[in-house]
Amino acid sequence: MKCRADIILTIGRWLLGALFLFSGFVKSVDTVGTSIYVEKYLVTYSAEWLMPASVVLAVVLGVVEMALGVMLILRIAPRKVAAATTIVLLFFTALTLLSATLLPLGECGCFGDAVKLTPWGTVLKNVVALAVAVMLWRRSVPQPLSRRDVVVTTVALLIPLIINIYVLRHLPLIDFLPYKVSTALRDEIVAERQRADEGGELLVCRHPESGEIREFDARGDEWYDWDVVDVRSVAPPTEDMLYADFRLYNKFGEECSEELLMREGVVAWLCIRDVEQLDDDHFAAIERLKSHYPAEHIVVLTSDDVEALAQRVGFECYAVDAMTLRSMMRAEVGVIILDDGVIVDKRAYGDI
Repeated sequence: MKCRADIILTIGRWLLGALFLFSGFVKSVDTVGTSIYVEKYLVTYSAEWLMPASVVLAVVLGVVEMALGVMLILRIAPRKVAAATTIVLLFFTALTLLSATLLPLGECGCFGDAVKLTPWGTVLKNVVALAVAVMLWRRSVPQPLSRRDVVVTTVALLIPLIINIYVLRHLPLIDFLPYKVSTALRDEIVAERQRADEGGELLVCRHPESGEIREFDARGDEWYDWDVVDVRSVAPPTEDMLYADFRLYNKFGEECSEELLMREGVVAWLCIRDVEQLDDDHFAAIERLKSHYPAEHIVVLTSDDVEALAQRVGFECYAVDAMTLRSMMRAEVGVIILDDGVIVDKRAYGDI
């Protein structure tokens, strides 16, 4: 009986460790994305004063979760690690429960943009994980740290920290968003907008002789010999619409999304989030970009002042929603290269 209980505890420890390891990994490979979720929580819980530290908090989350995952799997300081895991899960269980009830937040970001969970799905996941952590804490015995344990723990902390630093200087190691390299952006957006146009009106009609009731698309002509008794609006399908917020506007406020997407050949979309943050390193990167592509092949996208930016960089500039721009480019300044509407490369300014 004791042997069976030990096997169950071991499996639970491995699964909990794998959960923390995966959660910390997907947070660490996209630090800016994690910081966006952190900012959502800070705003929801009226802790805006912590907003400047959102990136630091994102790094800490990723590093701590990966380290706890490794220590759980390798059974390093089992009682202390189980206690720390219990405390972490207690905090996040309470947080996600509030987010699912009193302070609705939407997606929790527990697994970044890699795996989307509903608020109640997140609560259930945390409750199960918390039960396993409490069981491990109660059944574990104190165990001193060996030299091997110290080395492994140090490495478990350093590796995710290095990953976070690298990602912040460059781009996410794995892009889970709709604007990743190899995406046929033009085709995807055109197809999505065609699906969105499938909405319209349905006519509820009765046949004048048989009395049969049928529904017809108002855009067709099959209903002409029927009597219309009701009109019903049909909303376009919105699920799985990844590019609903993709809208590019010129300085006059006119949408130019399709015009820019339809450009043939190679086009460089220079993404600049904040005009005031541009420095000498950014301008050096822009000059390098100009040496690779003629000016007519470079388009600037920004969520800031279009005209002010155009004066500073000397290119045609288009406005885009701030969150959409952050989905497209995690760096403050970076470039997306399209070839006939297909994303073939993405780089932060330091890699141009």
